[in-house]
Amino acid sequence: MLVRHGATSLNENGYCQGRKDVRLSARGREQVAFLRAALEPWEFDRVYASPLARALETATRLGRKPEVIDDLVEIDRGHWEGHASAEIKRRWGKLRRAWYDDPAGLAMPGGEAFDALWERAGRVLAAILDGGGETVLACAHKAINRVLVARAANRGSKGVWDPPCMQASYSVLVRAGDAWRAEVIGCVDHLPAGLRSDD
Repeated sequence: MLVRHGATSLNENGYCQGRKDVRLSARGREQVAFLRAALEPWEFDRVYASPLARALETATRLGRKPEVIDDLVEIDRGHWEGHASAEIKRRWGKLRRAWYDDPAGLAMPGGEAFDALWERAGRVLAAILDGGGETVLACAHKAINRVLVARAANRGSKGVWDPPCMQASYSVLVRAGDAWRAEVIGCVDHLPAGLRSDD
């Protein structure tokens, strides 16, 4: 199961976050409380998290003690980090449009290349398999989770950003033999409408 962390103050104010290491906001903690109730019936053999505080705090607030996988860290958005969406559109509009159409071969200015993120996602899936356990929880971030879903569903880079990945959402990936399949993508049924956000 892949979980996206709850909201932070940067999410709530429309700023690009990336690798900025911020904790959950009060809203984020409330979202995670609802997620915890939804996951109560699940038993996890292993729990993993990104090294960033918001993912570690999400895992902890879910009542789990996570092991850190560095490759679960969010994409480095370089010069975009700390800027509002409108500013990014104004300064890097052409690149932004290309990035959200098909990011293969592209990199954010001063940040991580999409192809490196794609490779990291492959290492995460391999690490989870190597770690053992039938049922595994991974707490991470919007971009890496979407790429993990794309790789599990055997899709390419075009449309990789389309599947929903709201704050405190979860996706279920199932391994069958040598193949993965995405059984649930971006579920937020556990969140009240007022707590659902894609920021």
